[in-house]
Amino acid sequence: MGALEAERRIAELSFLRDVVQLAASTRDWDAMLRIVIERTTDAMRTDVASLYLLERRDGVLRLAATNGLDRRNIGRATLRVGEGITGWVANARVPLASRDVRKEPRFKWIRGTDQPQFTSMLSVPLVVRDDVVGVMNVQTVEPRDFSKEEIDFLQTIASQVAGIIDKARLQREAERKLREVSALFEVSNVLTSTLDLDEVLQLVVDRLVRVYPGASGAILLREADGEARVRARSGELGKDALQAAHRAVAEARPIVAFDHVAVPLLAGPKLLGAVALQVPDYKEFLDEEVAFVGALANQAALAIDKAALYALERRTAETLRELERARSEFVAVVTHDLRTPLSVIRGHLDLLAESGGGRSAQEAVAQVERLDGLVDRILDSVRGSAAPEVTVRRTRFDLRAVTAAALKELAPLARRHRLRAPRAGAPI
Repeated sequence: MGALEAERRIAELSFLRDVVQLAASTRDWDAMLRIVIERTTDAMRTDVASLYLLERRDGVLRLAATNGLDRRNIGRATLRVGEGITGWVANARVPLASRDVRKEPRFKWIRGTDQPQFTSMLSVPLVVRDDVVGVMNVQTVEPRDFSKEEIDFLQTIASQVAGIIDKARLQREAERKLREVSALFEVSNVLTSTLDLDEVLQLVVDRLVRVYPGASGAILLREADGEARVRARSGELGKDALQAAHRAVAEARPIVAFDHVAVPLLAGPKLLGAVALQVPDYKEFLDEEVAFVGALANQAALAIDKAALYALERRTAETLRELERARSEFVAVVTHDLRTPLSVIRGHLDLLAESGGGRSAQEAVAQVERLDGLVDRILDSVRGSAAPEVTVRRTRFDLRAVTAAALKELAPLARRHRLRAPRAGAPI
């Protein structure tokens, strides 16, 4: 092995050691990728390095880090698998070196991302357990023929980076799942301890965004006019995320994009609103992450349903209290405005009967006693006393006698109003 070869190997080993130490010491995902890209640029003696990560759900490679292309397009610039040199390498799983990309038919210019000054390019796949997870590119301004040793070195770097990315993903997923379980546990506890809907909805949003640092979220509820409006929020949702929430309500299905997700609130067949989450610079929502947002949405729907039942119970209780007040007032009216005058009238009639009032006084006393009994029955029914058992049976009766008795009871009223009875034998 020559001196130059030994020097190159030492540099490679030193670089790999630094990358491993970096992965062990750095917990900031974006910062780690940025440092790896800078170190790769220096180790490969190129002008720029870029990293694209694969989003399996959509089959696209998204720009995750770069130190020479337009950094404003990190998280935005994408290529489909098989598209451009980057997509071709991801699909073929083999490196590709080009001295002049402008003469390479597989190259695709990404407007706003690629820079015209870069000429040569080397791309290698990132593979973990036989699965492609991304592509690493290095570019130079001056034309360059990448040697086999350089290609192998970048592939070694890519393999190390792929392992770091996989490990970091597993760690982030474990931490996220722990935060998800904690959030669901806290929300469940609150549901059993309070019936305040606004308090529960705000807690759901707060715990949701806590799972994703830097995120913002909101819960929208449908109102009487059918429109969905924000009822609880944490942070400010972007326009796209808010529109996704309204779509989730309108279409009654989850809406998932690269940095936001919206899930409808459903209580059985009833559509109540939606939960929306936005995570800046997020690359991809996994199925289990969407399921977690859905689980919190179910908790929120349960809280809304429970609060609605509680509100109905309170209204029913208030109605019963109003009825009780009305009943009490009615008892007071009957007791005071009917019973008292009847007692006075009864006293006068007793005096009239003792002074020789004759048959008329006795009939009046009988009517007063009848009214007094009616008042007693009214009070018993209002106070909740047990009603007397009534037995109904069919029997023959004397219609003439009943009519005569009724006329007899009405006679005082007829005399007062000077009413005349029909002639004998005339139809009634």
